[in-house]
Amino acid sequence: MTWYDNALKSLETGKSYSHKALLSELKRINPSLSSNTYHWAISCMIQSGKIIKRGYDEYTLPDEKHLPLYLPAYSELTLNLIKKIEENYPYVEFTVFETTLMNDFLNHMISQNTIFLQIKKDSSIFVFRYLQEAGYQNIMYKPTKKDFELYWTKDSIIITDLITEAPLNTSAQHFIVLEKMLVDIYTDKLISTTFSKSELPNIFETAKTSYQLDKGKMLRYARRRNRIEEIKKLINTEDK
Repeated sequence: MTWYDNALKSLETGKSYSHKALLSELKRINPSLSSNTYHWAISCMIQSGKIIKRGYDEYTLPDEKHLPLYLPAYSELTLNLIKKIEENYPYVEFTVFETTLMNDFLNHMISQNTIFLQIKKDSSIFVFRYLQEAGYQNIMYKPTKKDFELYWTKDSIIITDLITEAPLNTSAQHFIVLEKMLVDIYTDKLISTTFSKSELPNIFETAKTSYQLDKGKMLRYARRRNRIEEIKKLINTEDK
């Protein structure tokens, strides 16, 4: 979460703001910065889809249908892993999460990355062996929470089984979808050790106000992981 995201919280959905009004709000949030920094922040908010330009000198918060789709910004290590697995196991179903992806939603940034490869159950052990033979270090196969905490190192690669009926990305194969990521952050016993649970409400709030979120898809997966009531509270919905 960036410093200028705090300014967005004070804006009202459906209300239009001039460039001058946005500058005033940014200065109120952080009064010690230069004019160029405030202008840069507005440009960043527009480019990221956090505010939308409706007309001449007219800006507004996007409504739900105009929010951008979430696309994970993977590290080079993760992109190389995806490529290697695709080349050697082209028909294996898998998706990838890495903990630094949460930096889009956290107040306290994660600097030590962990990569979670979630692979179709029948194939996960074969991919694990392949990556070992390919020379990848710090790989764990379905570790217990105790083993994870004991043997974890920076850029550890954790291989687990992909939960059946998990929502998958149909346009960017193997890239994790936001709905799955949010549920996994809450439910996965290993992922949940990598950040403070006090950040969960802010993670979910930032996610649903910044990106398109299919609540139905998310709740179906939450039900599959036996956490539907908790997830419903976090996204503040009564949807079934």
